[in-house]
Amino acid sequence: MNRNVELGVFLPVGNGGWITSTTSPQLPATYEYNKQVAILAEQLGFDFALSMAKWRGYGGPSRHWDVTLESLTTMAGLAEATSRIGVWGTVHTMVFHPAVVAKMSAVLDQISKGRFGLNIVSGSNPSDQGQMGLWMDLDHAERYELAAEWLTVLKRLWTEDRVDHQGKHYQLTDCMSNPKPATPPPIICAGASDRGFLFTMEHCTASFMLGSDHDDFIKTGLRAKQLAAEQGKPDFKTYGLFTIVPGATDAQARERVARYDAGVDTIALDNQTREYSGDKSFRQNTMAQRFVSQGEQRNAMTRAVLVGSPETIGNKLAAIIKGAQLDGVTVIVPDFIDDLRTVGTEVVEVLEANGVSTHARAWQKANQS
Repeated sequence: MNRNVELGVFLPVGNGGWITSTTSPQLPATYEYNKQVAILAEQLGFDFALSMAKWRGYGGPSRHWDVTLESLTTMAGLAEATSRIGVWGTVHTMVFHPAVVAKMSAVLDQISKGRFGLNIVSGSNPSDQGQMGLWMDLDHAERYELAAEWLTVLKRLWTEDRVDHQGKHYQLTDCMSNPKPATPPPIICAGASDRGFLFTMEHCTASFMLGSDHDDFIKTGLRAKQLAAEQGKPDFKTYGLFTIVPGATDAQARERVARYDAGVDTIALDNQTREYSGDKSFRQNTMAQRFVSQGEQRNAMTRAVLVGSPETIGNKLAAIIKGAQLDGVTVIVPDFIDDLRTVGTEVVEVLEANGVSTHARAWQKANQS
């Protein structure tokens, strides 16, 4: 059975990219580098570029994410620098008031001509936002309660002339927000628990998912589709996040991983684990724990990384996409120029041979004809 998917790139807006190591590509957290990546992704036919929101790094010899670009201002620049690719920014609901984001996203909608999307994060860790005095130590249910009210206010300000709202977390009196987006931007969220999925299905456009391995991805993806069907939302989208390490051969790709693991920054990983463990909502989220506790594995990347030649990666990725019924794929790579080019050409060709059609491939064909 064939499947069509969107293809996106998770931009390296934090120094070092997504690998916690001193021997991996030491990517710069600069706007110029991320602009280069976004323009390349657009040229390759990717559908969207997404950036994270991060306020504090994890130190260690690699100084992992000690330098990060702010997400929405970065995407505003990239919206001007590109013409077709979607530009998706991330906000923490504890950091930004929804009325502020309502106006910011309306301007981003104008700059991008309707290409802006919003990724919301209902938490993070106590150190990241606590350093600014913005951390609220809420449990799992309370966090989604706040996020639901946040999104209710946001959407009303996108569509109503004046808003009065007296809620538990936000109070607005005759609040006006103009301009408004021409079309409400798509909203995604990475809620992984059943509660998180249900929240995302009720309030968002799509779910942003992780998996610890092939079987876990398929289990999580199918569970999301089952919940969507039960909620009467068969068109709800799911996007999978994949770290990909390509090589000319499987052996060369494994050599790359071994080289990165040899320089794993255990101090940064331990700092990450310690910071997240102070969050009561995190302690209730077994999915999140599997990823942040990678410091105990002493690996530079998560266990879910896809390693091998373009053919091996394409075959593995196609099996997960079909098995989990994914609607989109978001890609992380060590080198966001050469590796991204490999994914956008060679891996995409293998996907197509496996019955997985990407919008990227269709776009390339249309522009070659």
